[in-house]
Amino acid sequence: MQDNIEILIDRFYKGETNSLEEELLLNYFTQERDSLQNNADWDVFQALFAAKTSVPPELEQKIATLIDGWEAQEAGEKKRATGRYKIEFRMRIIGIAASILLVIGIGFWYQNQNVGNQSGLHETFNTPQESQEAVVEALQLFSHNFSKGTSAMEKADEQVDKTLKIVDQLLSEKAVDTKVNQVSQNQ
Repeated sequence: MQDNIEILIDRFYKGETNSLEEELLLNYFTQERDSLQNNADWDVFQALFAAKTSVPPELEQKIATLIDGWEAQEAGEKKRATGRYKIEFRMRIIGIAASILLVIGIGFWYQNQNVGNQSGLHETFNTPQESQEAVVEALQLFSHNFSKGTSAMEKADEQVDKTLKIVDQLLSEKAVDTKVNQVSQNQ
Protein backbone atom coordinates (compact mmCIF):
# COMPACT_ATOMS: atom_id res chain seq x y z
CA MET A 1 0.00 0.00 0.00
CA GLN A 2 2.79 2.42 0.93
CA ASP A 3 4.53 1.84 -2.45
CA ASN A 4 1.29 2.57 -4.29
CA ILE A 5 0.85 5.79 -2.32
CA GLU A 6 4.43 6.86 -3.14
CA ILE A 7 3.75 6.25 -6.83
CA LEU A 8 0.49 8.21 -6.62
CA ILE A 9 2.23 11.08 -4.82
CA ASP A 10 4.90 11.16 -7.51
CA ARG A 11 2.27 11.14 -10.27
CA PHE A 12 0.30 13.85 -8.43
CA TYR A 13 3.31 16.18 -8.36
CA LYS A 14 3.82 15.56 -12.09
CA GLY A 15 0.16 16.36 -12.77
CA GLU A 16 -0.65 12.88 -14.11
CA THR A 17 -3.36 11.80 -11.63
CA ASN A 18 -7.06 11.59 -12.34
CA SER A 19 -9.87 12.52 -9.95
CA LEU A 20 -10.20 8.96 -8.55
CA GLU A 21 -6.48 8.80 -7.70
CA GLU A 22 -6.65 12.24 -6.10
CA GLU A 23 -9.59 11.02 -4.02
CA LEU A 24 -7.45 8.11 -2.82
CA LEU A 25 -4.67 10.52 -1.86
CA LEU A 26 -7.15 12.74 -0.03
CA ASN A 27 -8.43 9.75 1.95
CA TYR A 28 -4.87 8.67 2.73
CA PHE A 29 -3.80 12.10 3.94
CA THR A 30 -6.89 12.63 6.11
CA GLN A 31 -5.57 9.91 8.45
CA GLU A 32 -3.80 10.70 11.69
CA ARG A 33 -0.59 12.60 11.07
CA ASP A 34 1.44 10.39 13.41
CA SER A 35 0.73 7.24 11.43
CA LEU A 36 2.04 8.75 8.15
CA GLN A 37 5.64 8.55 7.02
CA ASN A 38 5.51 11.65 4.82
CA ASN A 39 4.85 14.59 7.13
CA ALA A 40 5.95 17.15 4.49
CA ASP A 41 3.55 15.64 1.95
CA TRP A 42 0.81 15.64 4.61
CA ASP A 43 1.25 19.41 5.06
CA VAL A 44 1.12 19.99 1.30
CA PHE A 45 -1.99 17.88 0.78
CA GLN A 46 -3.78 19.35 3.78
CA ALA A 47 -3.14 22.85 2.41
CA LEU A 48 -4.26 21.88 -1.09
CA PHE A 49 -7.39 20.00 -0.14
CA ALA A 50 -8.43 22.31 2.70
CA ALA A 51 -8.84 25.27 0.38
CA LYS A 52 -12.12 24.67 -1.38
CA THR A 53 -12.49 27.28 -4.07
CA SER A 54 -15.66 28.04 -5.84
CA VAL A 55 -15.63 29.08 -9.45
CA PRO A 56 -18.10 31.83 -10.31
CA PRO A 57 -20.61 30.62 -12.89
CA GLU A 58 -20.07 33.61 -15.18
CA LEU A 59 -16.28 33.13 -15.28
CA GLU A 60 -16.41 30.79 -18.27
CA GLN A 61 -18.48 33.31 -20.22
CA LYS A 62 -16.06 36.13 -19.38
CA ILE A 63 -13.05 34.10 -20.46
CA ALA A 64 -14.77 33.07 -23.70
CA THR A 65 -15.66 36.69 -24.45
CA LEU A 66 -12.09 37.79 -23.78
CA ILE A 67 -10.65 35.07 -26.03
CA ASP A 68 -13.13 35.93 -28.79
CA GLY A 69 -12.07 39.56 -28.53
CA TRP A 70 -8.42 38.63 -28.85
CA GLU A 71 -9.18 36.52 -31.91
CA ALA A 72 -11.14 39.38 -33.49
CA GLN A 73 -8.32 41.79 -32.75
CA GLU A 74 -5.78 39.42 -34.31
CA ALA A 75 -7.97 39.02 -37.40
CA GLY A 76 -8.21 42.82 -37.68
CA GLU A 77 -4.44 43.17 -37.42
CA LYS A 78 -3.96 40.59 -40.17
CA LYS A 79 -6.44 42.47 -42.35
CA ARG A 80 -4.62 45.78 -41.76
CA ALA A 81 -1.27 44.11 -42.54
CA THR A 82 -2.68 42.78 -45.81
CA GLY A 83 -3.96 46.25 -46.66
CA ARG A 84 -0.55 47.72 -45.89
CA TYR A 85 1.11 45.27 -48.28
CA LYS A 86 -1.38 46.25 -50.99
CA ILE A 87 -0.54 49.92 -50.44
CA GLU A 88 3.19 49.20 -50.64
CA PHE A 89 2.66 47.22 -53.86
CA ARG A 90 0.60 50.07 -55.35
CA MET A 91 3.28 52.57 -54.39
CA ARG A 92 5.91 50.49 -56.17
CA ILE A 93 3.73 50.28 -59.28
CA ILE A 94 3.22 54.05 -59.18
CA GLY A 95 6.98 54.52 -58.87
CA ILE A 96 7.64 52.30 -61.88
CA ALA A 97 4.97 54.10 -63.91
CA ALA A 98 6.45 57.49 -62.94
CA SER A 99 9.90 56.30 -64.03
CA ILE A 100 8.57 55.17 -67.40
CA LEU A 101 6.76 58.48 -67.90
CA LEU A 102 9.94 60.31 -66.99
CA VAL A 103 11.94 58.42 -69.61
CA ILE A 104 9.25 59.09 -72.24
CA GLY A 105 9.16 62.77 -71.25
CA ILE A 106 12.92 63.08 -71.58
CA GLY A 107 12.72 61.42 -74.99
CA PHE A 108 10.07 63.88 -76.20
CA TRP A 109 11.98 66.84 -74.77
CA TYR A 110 15.17 65.73 -76.44
CA GLN A 111 13.34 65.16 -79.73
CA ASN A 112 11.78 68.64 -79.57
CA GLN A 113 15.21 70.14 -78.96
CA ASN A 114 16.37 68.69 -82.28
CA VAL A 115 13.24 69.60 -84.28
CA GLY A 116 14.28 73.25 -84.50
CA ASN A 117 17.65 72.35 -86.06
CA GLN A 118 16.75 69.63 -88.56
CA SER A 119 14.31 66.86 -89.21
CA GLY A 120 14.40 64.08 -86.61
CA LEU A 121 14.75 61.42 -89.30
CA HIS A 122 18.44 61.91 -90.08
CA GLU A 123 21.59 62.06 -87.93
CA THR A 124 22.20 65.21 -85.93
CA PHE A 125 25.75 64.45 -84.80
CA ASN A 126 28.83 64.68 -86.96
CA THR A 127 31.04 62.29 -84.95
CA PRO A 128 30.42 59.26 -82.73
CA GLN A 129 32.04 61.10 -79.82
CA GLU A 130 29.39 63.85 -79.99
CA SER A 131 26.69 61.19 -80.02
CA GLN A 132 28.25 59.42 -77.05
CA GLU A 133 28.48 62.68 -75.08
CA ALA A 134 24.82 63.43 -75.78
CA VAL A 135 23.78 59.94 -74.62
CA VAL A 136 25.88 60.23 -71.44
CA GLU A 137 24.35 63.66 -70.73
CA ALA A 138 20.83 62.32 -71.26
CA LEU A 139 21.50 59.34 -69.00
CA GLN A 140 22.94 61.60 -66.28
CA LEU A 141 19.85 63.81 -66.51
CA PHE A 142 17.64 60.74 -66.28
CA SER A 143 19.63 59.42 -63.30
CA HIS A 144 19.43 62.75 -61.51
CA ASN A 145 15.68 63.10 -62.07
CA PHE A 146 15.07 59.46 -61.17
CA SER A 147 16.96 59.94 -57.89
CA LYS A 148 14.79 62.96 -57.09
CA GLY A 149 11.66 60.91 -57.75
CA THR A 150 12.75 57.94 -55.66
CA SER A 151 13.83 60.12 -52.73
CA ALA A 152 10.44 61.84 -52.80
CA MET A 153 8.74 58.44 -52.88
CA GLU A 154 10.84 57.26 -49.92
CA LYS A 155 9.87 60.34 -47.92
CA ALA A 156 6.21 59.79 -48.77
CA ASP A 157 6.51 56.12 -47.82
CA GLU A 158 8.04 57.07 -44.45
CA GLN A 159 5.16 59.47 -43.81
CA VAL A 160 2.63 56.77 -44.70
CA ASP A 161 4.38 54.30 -42.34
CA LYS A 162 4.34 56.85 -39.50
CA THR A 163 0.65 57.51 -40.10
CA LEU A 164 -0.16 53.80 -40.16
CA LYS A 165 1.72 53.27 -36.88
CA ILE A 166 -0.28 56.04 -35.23
CA VAL A 167 -3.54 54.60 -36.55
CA ASP A 168 -2.58 51.09 -35.38
CA GLN A 169 -1.69 52.43 -31.95
CA LEU A 170 -5.00 54.29 -31.68
CA LEU A 171 -6.96 51.24 -32.83
CA SER A 172 -5.20 48.93 -30.37
CA GLU A 173 -5.81 51.41 -27.52
CA LYS A 174 -9.48 51.58 -28.53
CA ALA A 175 -9.69 47.77 -28.59
CA VAL A 176 -8.13 47.51 -25.12
CA ASP A 177 -10.51 50.18 -23.77
CA THR A 178 -13.45 48.33 -25.32
CA LYS A 179 -12.37 45.03 -23.74
CA VAL A 180 -11.93 46.65 -20.33
CA ASN A 181 -15.38 48.21 -20.60
CA GLN A 182 -16.95 44.92 -21.66
CA VAL A 183 -15.31 43.04 -18.78
CA SER A 184 -16.32 45.69 -16.25
CA GLN A 185 -19.90 45.74 -17.59
CA ASN A 186 -20.12 41.95 -17.36
CA GLN A 187 -19.04 42.03 -13.73
